[in-house]
Amino acid sequence: MNPINCKQAREILDRAVEKAESMDLRICVAVADSGANIVGFLRMDRAFLGSADVSQRKAKTAVLFQCPTDVFGTVIEQEKLIGMDQVGGGLMAFGGGLPMMINGELIGAVGVSGATAAQDKEVAAYAMAAVMELADSAR
Repeated sequence: MNPINCKQAREILDRAVEKAESMDLRICVAVADSGANIVGFLRMDRAFLGSADVSQRKAKTAVLFQCPTDVFGTVIEQEKLIGMDQVGGGLMAFGGGLPMMINGELIGAVGVSGATAAQDKEVAAYAMAAVMELADSAR
């Protein structure tokens, strides 16, 4: 399976904005490929400046550990892995980062920041569904 491509990244960004606007949120959204490289990023007007960095770190964390960032945070807490969130220049250990898997293979991740962790995760899941739809239509 190929890593996420430019068309898929743009669709994710558009879908994230669509969902955020429907929830009256201002977010930042980042898309990373399977090598944890940012391939797409968008900061909505009036989104928190700090959310730009957080969204990108969420996407990278979801790739590096191949799990949702809130699950990663739970593992850190339960296993008392003090300092783990500082690895690699800073990881994110709360909701809003989701890995994208197709047929069990990692193709990338999406990271959303700017609202509550639960809202960020909801926007990310909605946006990520776009990739699944594109993958299904390509078959």
